[in-house]
Amino acid sequence: MFVAPTKWLLFQDLNISIDNNNKLAFIYNDSILEIFEELAVYPDSDVVLAQRFDDNFLQLMSVYRPSPQRGVIWENRGNWTIANGLQMKTFDVASARRRNLQQTALKSALVMTDPNTINHLTDFEDKSIDPVTKVGYPWMLHLVNRMNATIRFEITDSWGYRAENGSWSGMIGMLERREIDIGGTATFLVPERLGVVQYIQLYTKTGSRFIFRRPLLSTVSNIFILPFQRNVWIAIGIFLVLVFCLLSLSIKWENHQNKEMTKSIVYWKESDSTKPTTSDNLLILLSAFVQQGSTYEPFRISSRIIILMLLLASLSLYAAYTANIVGLLQSTTDSIKTLPNLLNSPLKLGAQDVVYNRYYFKSFQDPVRKAIVEQRIEPKGRKSNWMPIEEGVRRIKNELFAFHGEIGSIYELMEDTYQEEEKCGLTEIDFLKVLYPLLVIQIQSPYLEIIKNGALKLGEYGLKYREEYRLYTRKPVCSSQTISFITISITECYFTLAIMGYGILLTIIVFVLELLWHKK
Repeated sequence: MFVAPTKWLLFQDLNISIDNNNKLAFIYNDSILEIFEELAVYPDSDVVLAQRFDDNFLQLMSVYRPSPQRGVIWENRGNWTIANGLQMKTFDVASARRRNLQQTALKSALVMTDPNTINHLTDFEDKSIDPVTKVGYPWMLHLVNRMNATIRFEITDSWGYRAENGSWSGMIGMLERREIDIGGTATFLVPERLGVVQYIQLYTKTGSRFIFRRPLLSTVSNIFILPFQRNVWIAIGIFLVLVFCLLSLSIKWENHQNKEMTKSIVYWKESDSTKPTTSDNLLILLSAFVQQGSTYEPFRISSRIIILMLLLASLSLYAAYTANIVGLLQSTTDSIKTLPNLLNSPLKLGAQDVVYNRYYFKSFQDPVRKAIVEQRIEPKGRKSNWMPIEEGVRRIKNELFAFHGEIGSIYELMEDTYQEEEKCGLTEIDFLKVLYPLLVIQIQSPYLEIIKNGALKLGEYGLKYREEYRLYTRKPVCSSQTISFITISITECYFTLAIMGYGILLTIIVFVLELLWHKK
């Protein structure tokens, strides 16, 4: 009944007179001590005892115990008189007045996915293994020293998840059963844990993300239509239709001339006396537009003007197109920004094989994230893409690959194994959609406010950021000033090869139809 935020004001009438100096020491008897020695008045409690010495004077004292192993402590809070009203000795809150726990023995738990982590909590070796545990351990020591307490750590291999029977495993279960006082390893704030543990504003600026290098633009888009904007392509199409119509009329007019022919025209008639068809006009147009030769030789001024304008326009467009296509073939894309983009991208996906990834990946029910897990991470009938972090970082370097893992560990491996130009274009996409991992404590813990204030002080003093800076690697800086040339492979030329393939297929079909037509 003395747990915060309940407040108690108790009155005791002592009926004694004050001395000549109007100063009184706190007077209590053994019965009061015996009563509070058996009560759970811990640092979060607010119990004030008002003792009346006469009708004009009340002495105010508050009482608490640092822990069940320590005795009662009385605090002189001030006094009250009719003349002067309330006179407080201090306005400090309880968490500031009672932070000295007198070497109270506290219990905590550290989550370790690798048993060898216990040997490297302070030497900064293997920083990519259990970094969230290694950064939380010194934080806990700072908090305990500030409270003048001691601490003993339990070791577990799981943060804690709800079982089918409603019980909790791992560190969360230990807190729920009040086997430990505070969690020593930060954990994600997720809805199902609210009401089971209390979160503290002491978090690690890290988390898990999908990380990949921005792929070449040609792997996600038809690179061969990108050099010109849509309006330019439309204008080119209109221009070609117009030229085709004019060219058809001009050639038809030439073919039906009955006037006396010059030698050149005689030569033209001898070389090609057949009547031009629509397909002939189309081939003439396409040959000029794609910078190829044509068997047609214009003889009239109008036809020559049309052909000249077509060739000049084609030359200008060809120069602009080839200049843009060379740059675009080596350009990367930033079109993969969301989870739907990632799902529909040509990137292969993988995830770090750790317990919390497997738990959260299988808990999502929204269509996009569920599809990513079922189709890309754990495809049916194929090998799953759970892998060590070293393999994931290597595949990001060498393949079109996105890897989900702890970003600090991934960036540390990248700093050690990537060339400078390979550190450019790194992109993150948040998959779990959770806040930074935070420290947790028991629900209604008597030390909640003391630890919360201590957590804020760690940030103010810089101790929080000191440990983070030493354990977490920031995103590598793209500082390469050299020009790197990217090898263009079949993947980048896919659309050209596809057009050629469809053209060959269409040719074969037309050829077969011609054979059938000829036989009949």
